[in-house]
Amino acid sequence: MNLWRVASIATLVVVFLAMAYANAFAQEEASGGVIQGPSGATKIAIIDIDRIAAESVAGRALFDSLRGENEKIAAETQRLQQEIVDLQTKLNSEILSQDAKIRLQRDIDRKRTDAQRWVEDAQADFEAKRQDGEAKFQEKVAPVVEQVAQEHGIGLIFRATPGLTFVLDPTLDISPLIVKKLDETADTPGEEGTPPPANQQ
Repeated sequence: MNLWRVASIATLVVVFLAMAYANAFAQEEASGGVIQGPSGATKIAIIDIDRIAAESVAGRALFDSLRGENEKIAAETQRLQQEIVDLQTKLNSEILSQDAKIRLQRDIDRKRTDAQRWVEDAQADFEAKRQDGEAKFQEKVAPVVEQVAQEHGIGLIFRATPGLTFVLDPTLDISPLIVKKLDETADTPGEEGTPPPANQQ
């Protein structure tokens, strides 16, 4: 999605709401009443996906899984690099025949190529797992957001995006409600990771 388009839409929404509240202010000021906001105004909220991921059980599980994969890649990369360093040290320090040096240098070059290919493949596999994990996590979050919105009469929800969304009122952030409901859903029998109850005869 074009970020400039998103920013423009968000700006138009903010301008529209500001005009609506300004109109309500003028009307209430003229009548001497208390400003309550425009009649029938849509209730707005903000969600922070990064916060939901960091604080929820499902999000932390995803982080732990990805961290474990990353640590395995780092350990194997270090091992492959050390093999090359050891061979390079042998090439430079030991007295070898010209043929032996040529064979050893070829072995070093081959190991470098193999190591580079392995790292590239491992990084691509990790990225695929990360994207798949994030997609599945957001699939879990979406119905929870909808449920919370219905329960609290929220008609419009913005996703907090650094540089695009500026939240001046922290009470608009319903992320804690989403985390609580998401964790409750994860603990519900029949959900993923929890076996359903046995059929009663």
